[in-house]
Amino acid sequence: MFDVQIENRVLILGIGNILLRDEGIGVHVVHQLQNEDMPDNVEIIDGGTTALDILLSQEGLHKLVVIDAVRAGNKPGTVVKFEIRNSKFETPIFRQSQLSLHQLDLFDAIAVAEKMDTLPEEIVVVGVEPAEIDLGLELTEKVAQSIPQVIEQVLEEIGDVIHRK
Repeated sequence: MFDVQIENRVLILGIGNILLRDEGIGVHVVHQLQNEDMPDNVEIIDGGTTALDILLSQEGLHKLVVIDAVRAGNKPGTVVKFEIRNSKFETPIFRQSQLSLHQLDLFDAIAVAEKMDTLPEEIVVVGVEPAEIDLGLELTEKVAQSIPQVIEQVLEEIGDVIHRK
């Protein structure tokens, strides 16, 4: 666990249910990211389906990057990225659509974190349009092929706040 004094703390949180094929994309991506050499101010967590618990256990975060399956009406494997500015969800497409498959957990976590004054300064969601949400441990081919692009998006997103070694 992080010491709250670490400057520019970044949490990369992969969420999803790996038992439901593409629904587990966030978890699959963070498992690959855990092999990357990251600076001390970046933590990578496999959040499974417990985004609320994890976000509420974090204090002093500068930036939260969530990786998740996102239904936005795109072709399977399409990578989307959007910001959540606060619990009022100023990003119109996110508020009007049921994008995240864990929408209530993530929204609830953000709203509660804001009330507890522990909301990160920046929240970004990197999502992948799923092809199949059905029993199975493997990602579909189209979604699995999106992993390098998701990793690239995440690394680009944290590039401005990480401390280089």
